[in-house]
Amino acid sequence: RHDISVVGIYEIAQNITLSATWVYGTGQAVTLPLAAYAIDAHSPTFNQMVSNSGNGLSSHAQDYGEKNSFRMAPYHRLDVAAQFRKKMKRCERTIELGLYNAYNRWNPFFYYTSTDMNGNTKLKQVSLFPVIPSISWTYKF
Repeated sequence: RHDISVVGIYEIAQNITLSATWVYGTGQAVTLPLAAYAIDAHSPTFNQMVSNSGNGLSSHAQDYGEKNSFRMAPYHRLDVAAQFRKKMKRCERTIELGLYNAYNRWNPFFYYTSTDMNGNTKLKQVSLFPVIPSISWTYKF
């Protein structure tokens, strides 16, 4: 629903520039299972119903409820960088040092459910891209 980006660039000296970008987005709407239950499976080989307490041919079904009834956690990160420029006779060289996701926010990439040995179901989050340093060199001629 909401997507905000704030960018700041500050020139400290003629050849040094600092920059920062903060990005925010409302969490995505997703459909997650609300409940899970075991169901009896039909075995066409034996032409009979196989019970959950039988030989293990039971299945599980999940109830998802309404579409997009859950919202993921909001996404936000801060990227910072410093650029160092040097002008030479016939060219310009720039070295940039940066940090992607500077405050190491574990933004959700996707969710899944996991059931332990006791039958308790928990919602798990998978996150990508922790803080990532970067360096780049640009040569203009």
